[in-house]
Amino acid sequence: MKYFYRIAILFTVLMAVACKKDKDAPVEPVDPVEPAVSLNLSFVLPEGAGKTVWEAGDKIIVHGEYAKDQVTVTLSAADISSDGKTAALKVDGLRPYKRTDCTSNLYAAYPAEAVDNLTHCFFYSKFSGTNQELLAACNDGTTFNFKPVCGTLTFSVDEALGVDSYEFFANKKEAVGYEFLQVKITDNETNLSQYKGEPVLTLTGNLEDVTKICIPNGTTLKGGFTMKFRKDGKPVKIFKVSEKADFVSGETIELGDISEDINDYDDPFSDDIIDIDANGNANCYIVTEPGTYKFKAVKGNSSVSYLEDVDHASIIWETWNNQEDVTANSIVASVSYAEDYMIFHTPETLRPGNALIAAVAESGDVLWSWHIWVPRTAITTSSYGDIMGAPLMSRDLGALVDAASDTETAQSSEAFGLSYQWGNKNPYPAPAALKSSSPATVAGLKSTVAPGQITLAQATADPTLLGHINNGDWLNAADNTLWSDDEKTIYDPCPAGYRVPKRDSSKPFWSSNLFTAAGWNGNTTVGWFTIGNPVATFPLAGYRDDYGVSGFTHVYDRVLYWTSYASSAASGYGSDIRYGSSAKLKECPKARAGYVRCVVEQ
Repeated sequence: MKYFYRIAILFTVLMAVACKKDKDAPVEPVDPVEPAVSLNLSFVLPEGAGKTVWEAGDKIIVHGEYAKDQVTVTLSAADISSDGKTAALKVDGLRPYKRTDCTSNLYAAYPAEAVDNLTHCFFYSKFSGTNQELLAACNDGTTFNFKPVCGTLTFSVDEALGVDSYEFFANKKEAVGYEFLQVKITDNETNLSQYKGEPVLTLTGNLEDVTKICIPNGTTLKGGFTMKFRKDGKPVKIFKVSEKADFVSGETIELGDISEDINDYDDPFSDDIIDIDANGNANCYIVTEPGTYKFKAVKGNSSVSYLEDVDHASIIWETWNNQEDVTANSIVASVSYAEDYMIFHTPETLRPGNALIAAVAESGDVLWSWHIWVPRTAITTSSYGDIMGAPLMSRDLGALVDAASDTETAQSSEAFGLSYQWGNKNPYPAPAALKSSSPATVAGLKSTVAPGQITLAQATADPTLLGHINNGDWLNAADNTLWSDDEKTIYDPCPAGYRVPKRDSSKPFWSSNLFTAAGWNGNTTVGWFTIGNPVATFPLAGYRDDYGVSGFTHVYDRVLYWTSYASSAASGYGSDIRYGSSAKLKECPKARAGYVRCVVEQ
């Protein structure tokens, strides 16, 4: 009993010491909370562009340090001066925000419905969009002299044209707005683009007697701009300006009545065209039905990295994934480019295979290329007992059929996917047959091996070129971010919704010994191995070695599957399957051309 009594006394003493320590500890300084005040405020509109007069019902946000304390001011007719330039009224519940680096202590933004201030907004005003007459100000005593955030373009259109709305975009794909824009205006600093959200490439709106389009300050459209005019949602007219346009806060580009310069719009997109990137942009698109398809001419999975200066579209190559002579235009019948879209047509009857199509500059250089994948049988997705860390496709990227796992028939080359160097989005044909070192035949341009390493620009401009170095990187300047474990990149070769798998050594396929994994089996006579529960089947399709990249090696008992992780300037991680000796995750030269088994993007 005495033992427990002593423990209790000790506990009491320790708690007392701890409490004294907390009491004596330094306290983090806290900004003083200013008491709420009532002030007679004046709101003054700027001269020049933008909003010209206050109107009854206009709403202004006034705030100090915190958004929770901001006040919404609603103007009445009695508050507005006779010329409409000034509004004056008493505002209650204001909490000024005092700082040593400026004397202003209240901040205002208009219109209130466009204001989306952060919880701790300080002296910033954040707007939820930009194609509006945005105004911001700091106080000078009790007066707010507003500054326009955007420059303005105005025009009018004759009602006789019968159009009711517009679509505005830059000819060279510059941003014409942002998802949000945060500005900083104090008595000693003005920054009209302190923080910007994702760029907006197209502005839309209804036509008015005089239509105003508001573009953030400092925007330069170096190739001019285009406006499409719609009637009942369908584009019917077009207006184009090719000269550079600069947008400056408080200034207006006045076009006047542009009716005489508006032309009929010839829609390049048929009514039955299929938007193949409706579920996302990618470097690869899967086609399972004949038809006409379109997708945005953007880089990889980006929705805003549009290509500039596209002259035409071209088919680079087509393959049937075997050694037969390929008939040109059997996979993709034709391809074209129009208004930021790639458009391609298939034959009336699909021919299984792969094609590479491209947007091409006037110089002949490829600006970007995309893989069109026409499988013979349906692609399925399964976790196969979670062998990779995410559900995976039932076949390699570019394979026309799933790999077979019987012991009698040689693995079909149609089960071989296309081959990839680490970090490169460009696909290259796989072996033409089991135990063949030659790549599958193509119609179009054959792959070529550079005498050494190449630049990323070279790889883009010539997607049939393989950079080469023994035991190293195909790039002359290493870039470990081309593929990434963290996110799908614009160089990821997988279709929308899928990505190159991450390195995860806790999963069977990325382990130090695949031979011991559940479901492991294989046959080097006919060229396959399995792993998982239920099992997934993989072809032993060899690889295109970094030592003499011209042909494939060991197309029956070896294969390399890439992860998205780069371990060094020279190497990336992949499962290196060497049936007679080892099967494990290891560092492999980036110049080696292996395969990708795409997994679901998570």
